[in-house]
Amino acid sequence: MGSTRPGEAEHVRERVEAAADRYDLGRPVEPARLAARGQMGVIWLLVTDRGRFAVKHLLAPLDEDSVATEVGLQSEMVRRGIPLPTPIRTPDGRVLADVDGLLLRAFTWVDLDEPRTDLDPAAVGGLLAVLHREPLAASGPVHPWYVEPVEPGTWDELGGALAAAGASFSAEFGVFARHQLRQQDFFAPPRRLQLCHRDLWADNLRTTTSGGLCVIDWDNCGPADPGQEVAGVLTEFCYARPDRARTLYAAYVDGGGTGRVTSRGDFTMAQAQFGHFATAAAQRWLGTTDQEVRDRAEAWFRLGLENPLDVEHVDELLAALPT
Repeated sequence: MGSTRPGEAEHVRERVEAAADRYDLGRPVEPARLAARGQMGVIWLLVTDRGRFAVKHLLAPLDEDSVATEVGLQSEMVRRGIPLPTPIRTPDGRVLADVDGLLLRAFTWVDLDEPRTDLDPAAVGGLLAVLHREPLAASGPVHPWYVEPVEPGTWDELGGALAAAGASFSAEFGVFARHQLRQQDFFAPPRRLQLCHRDLWADNLRTTTSGGLCVIDWDNCGPADPGQEVAGVLTEFCYARPDRARTLYAAYVDGGGTGRVTSRGDFTMAQAQFGHFATAAAQRWLGTTDQEVRDRAEAWFRLGLENPLDVEHVDELLAALPT
């Protein structure tokens, strides 16, 4: 759903409400309500006579095979006690439902607080340890999004296109490109692989309104180096706060987490994602004339400017961790 025009939103709402029957969730007792928008889909709150549910309108094609790994990981993490929205299957056992051309998924509903990066570092480290310990094997190569740098030519091409199109952030894109190219000198391949969440930013690791932490949006899970995932979590929740990094990492190690952060190369996953976030945002902005979509693309790009992960900040985090 590119922009939320009234007619289009109503079209989606009707199909979200129809998903109650498809997933056997009960009878809707109020209109479905748009609750959140992410890069992978749009979340609707569906209230029925059986309770509250999250229905996700997927923005990219998926099939049952492509979600099998994710659902398996979620099921294991539920068994381990990690709070998360549990996937719901249709009566015939399917995760996905095509409702009049709209691809949907359903989950149990969790009331979440707004994203924050000042979460209790010990609690974050302990939760991440539970996710990583007793590792689940991961097959296949790591997706380039998590390990490969953006090529210099891509930065140049997109920067030129943004400037030619009059994008308000074209100059900042050029500065960020030069910053990222400097950081790419420190990229390192994964040391070991296991099944990881791979998207543990503050949007997806939150507190609930009843207390405690909850992990959402497992869509991007797959093979990764657990140490590189830990470094990404340190980046998000401990930026310029080495005291928090020390506490988070100690809780993670004490909790049996399998990853280790020992060098600049362990921040490859975070740096790679920052680069791909920026270039994907630029491509999305250039690919449309819809101002609402362009505004969201620019906002996505600007997220990477808030806490630039330069060598000094990486080294500050590394110095806080035990060797």
